[in-house]
Amino acid sequence: MAKDKIGAVMVVGGGIGGMQAVLDLAESGFYVYLLEKSASIGGRMGQLDKTFPTNDCSMCIMGPKLVECGRHLNIEILTLSRIESITGEEGNFQVKVHQHSRYVDPDKCTGCGDCATVCPVSLPDEYNRNLSMRKAAYIMYPQSVPLAYSIDKKDRPPCISACPAHINVQGYVAMIKARKYKEAIEIIMRDAPLPGTLGRVCVRFCEQECRRCEVDEPVSIKELKRFAADQVDILSLPVPEVTAREERVAIIGSGPSGLSAAYFLALDGFKPTIFEASKVPGGMLALGIPEYRLPRRILNNEIENIKRLGVEIKTNTPIGKDITINDLLKGGYSAVYIAAGAHKGMKLNIHGENRYENFQQSVPWFRGVNLGTIREARGKVVIIGGGNAAIDAARVSLRLGADEVHIAYRRTRNEMPADPLEIEDALQEGVQIHALVTPKTVIGDNGTLKGLECLKNRLGEPDSSGRRRPVPIDGSEFFIPADQIIAAIGQTVDKSFAADLNEIGFTKNDLLNVNPYTLETTKKGVFAGGDVVTGPKTVIEAIAQGKKAAASISSYLQDMWMPSFDGEDFQEKDYKPIDSSEPKMPRTQIPTLNATERIKTFQETNLAMDEETAQREAGRCLDCGACCECFQCVEACKAQAINHDMTDKLLDIDVGSIIIATGSEPYDPATNDTYQYNHFPNVVTSLEFERILSASGP
Repeated sequence: MAKDKIGAVMVVGGGIGGMQAVLDLAESGFYVYLLEKSASIGGRMGQLDKTFPTNDCSMCIMGPKLVECGRHLNIEILTLSRIESITGEEGNFQVKVHQHSRYVDPDKCTGCGDCATVCPVSLPDEYNRNLSMRKAAYIMYPQSVPLAYSIDKKDRPPCISACPAHINVQGYVAMIKARKYKEAIEIIMRDAPLPGTLGRVCVRFCEQECRRCEVDEPVSIKELKRFAADQVDILSLPVPEVTAREERVAIIGSGPSGLSAAYFLALDGFKPTIFEASKVPGGMLALGIPEYRLPRRILNNEIENIKRLGVEIKTNTPIGKDITINDLLKGGYSAVYIAAGAHKGMKLNIHGENRYENFQQSVPWFRGVNLGTIREARGKVVIIGGGNAAIDAARVSLRLGADEVHIAYRRTRNEMPADPLEIEDALQEGVQIHALVTPKTVIGDNGTLKGLECLKNRLGEPDSSGRRRPVPIDGSEFFIPADQIIAAIGQTVDKSFAADLNEIGFTKNDLLNVNPYTLETTKKGVFAGGDVVTGPKTVIEAIAQGKKAAASISSYLQDMWMPSFDGEDFQEKDYKPIDSSEPKMPRTQIPTLNATERIKTFQETNLAMDEETAQREAGRCLDCGACCECFQCVEACKAQAINHDMTDKLLDIDVGSIIIATGSEPYDPATNDTYQYNHFPNVVTSLEFERILSASGP
């Protein structure tokens, strides 16, 4: 016998059996917990059209019991709950209950349904046996107890997890589908301040993880982002209201990382000032990416929008010579963020590369092209390299008037790190790619460049990058004639900004050494991110670094705890299942200018989707995470009952007895091919037939 018997009972299962049990117990004076795994009590009986043997409406019979369970003072209903563990003994049990958040305060919710009206996500309705759809914000049925809406959330979709900045992809795609383009841009700008830029130059990590691949092809996420950005004048968006703070932050570099850090720091109320060495802001976005890929109008408007938040940009102001980082710290700046990028081209270290004027590094060459000091390319141009910079250099050379453009790359085309779509565009424009080629000597005569002596390669064992190492073949020398050679084999950091900071450490690759979680350097108050830390990466990775640095600097300046972990638990993800009947819809092919015409101009090569195409493409999204966290429901809820930051609860409940009334699951005829259940639409289960007959059914 238990020493201390507890006069409370837990009934597990909110069907008709469980409800009758709790009512009988409550009337007998016991305090009863009714545990139900779904969002409402009622169980299977609520799904029936009629009840045996009287053939009465099932809801008419069950309704009074629902009401009594909901109003009885001795009954506590725990929906969206399951038992984690039971310990103790007869008369004295300790039950640990995991209660999933419904993201709606049931005490405030009026059941009006405004949240469901504006919700853009439709999901199969389990209550109607998936014969109809419901919204991510839902009640199971009109008479639900408790009569409070619930928001269905799964785990973070893989597209969001794959994005370095964790942009809410599902959210803005859902807004595009709902034709709410302003809201789509606002969702993007929660995590990245350059939507139009990313819509043109992002490398699409999100698309690589898109679960639509399990059906046909990934959603064209990047192009949808561009479409949304093109629909909205970013300078017409309202400037967010922030609580101003006195602390000033100096940011070195106005590339994507520096702009991102300034944007998020300004949203936190700080006063960022960007110091830019060039005469134009934008870093490699302005100096390294050709206009046919990223029109300057788009970039400049997005920079102006960042300045509207109070961000100051000082151009022609290099840090390291006349102004040092220590000068900034002494001059009233509470923190410094180094986002200087990687603006120094890497050398080939081959004979003759420094002898000829027409042998150039890609970084200063692109700078000259984008600033207008280099306006032509003549004769035969050879590009060395296989990345995006090499492809861009080749395509720009054609537009500047080159007769022929050749790319020399040491591995095969399959190993080229450049975007495959960019490679294909270059080939269409007439660029010739020479694979398995290693430059050996730059050849000239009397100071005039003549060409490049090369060796042929074969592929050996994989190197640290996972790609097979190129091995030169002895005696395979050959000559490629050239009037101009551009080396685009990589970039490194120009360390001149750190001239007065001996205490800041660099790695063996000349990258800044930082705390990987906070991006703080070895000097207090000095942070660094982007290419100066990671080496040359992508625009979205630089933006993510700036966002991360802004969070760390904000915490540092407010004497708050800074994060020590940046990542996700590696576990099986709970996503919305992919329906086996999901129709195949080919991915939208983006139209481009004709190759023979586009090489005559720097006009944008890829054309945008029209609205009809964008709607179709957005409709291909599988809504993997259920609720897309667009927060339209928050704005619609007049009772202010919705809180997306709600978390699950672990409840410790003491009871004397436990009654299991979990009912049973309907038989699944799909497990037996005899019934051909999945093959013919007129083969249905009895419960599906009940829902079809019901007046409240599909």
